[in-house]
Amino acid sequence: MIGNRDAEYSVGGARQSRLALPVHSMKPTLITIVCATLIAVGTAHWLDAAETPPKQTPYKRVPYPKATPPPPAVNVFEPAKDPAPTAEEIERAARDHDDMLVREIERALAARDPQRRETVFTFLLPELLQFDSARVVEMVKKQEPGEARDALRTEVARHWIMRDVDATVGWMKSLQNEAERRDAAEAAVSTLSAAAPDQAIAVAEEFGVGRQNGYLEHLAQIWAESDLPAAEAWARSQRDNPQSAPLRARIDAVRMAQSQREDNSGGDEQ
Repeated sequence: MIGNRDAEYSVGGARQSRLALPVHSMKPTLITIVCATLIAVGTAHWLDAAETPPKQTPYKRVPYPKATPPPPAVNVFEPAKDPAPTAEEIERAARDHDDMLVREIERALAARDPQRRETVFTFLLPELLQFDSARVVEMVKKQEPGEARDALRTEVARHWIMRDVDATVGWMKSLQNEAERRDAAEAAVSTLSAAAPDQAIAVAEEFGVGRQNGYLEHLAQIWAESDLPAAEAWARSQRDNPQSAPLRARIDAVRMAQSQREDNSGGDEQ
């Protein structure tokens, strides 16, 4: 009966239950088959890629790039517009500069300003001595006797003796006044003694200074205490005369004192 839930009815002479599924719903479609195939192929490929290590690409050395060529030279210098000075112009400029140095030194002497004098004696006088010592000699000669002349003469002796011993000795001998020669020699010996004691002693003996007050003996002692081998070598080169005997005696005294100290220090260590 149609009203019964479980009733059967006939379609085209066949008997079929109402609860039975249609037969065509269980058959796979073409789209389903294609999707399943693609999924299977992709999964297999992914698994194969995960298990197989990647191939190592062989290292290929890449050469360094070639150096960039330097830029073309550029002429950044321009020819001088002013002509080069001639030899006469250079000499005239040098004379003018020396004249300026002389004027500044003479003004400082006349001013009697200690600071100004120290400046010209430290910077200007050495420069003038180096390039034109004859102007310095003439400047000393022009100075009137007195304090300014004495100060200039002393500074010339001090600076010049360190540059040229022979020229300084010749200039000191040319001084007319004996007192000036002695004062200049004493200044030169005092300056030279720190750098060259042997030359200082020679200059002192030539002008006869430093013996009356014991300066030369003191100089020989200081020299031996600072450089005994050099002092002993000088002493051996001197003649045995009354002039060198006191100096050699001072050097021998220093040598004996040093030997005594060494003996005492060796006995203390034992």
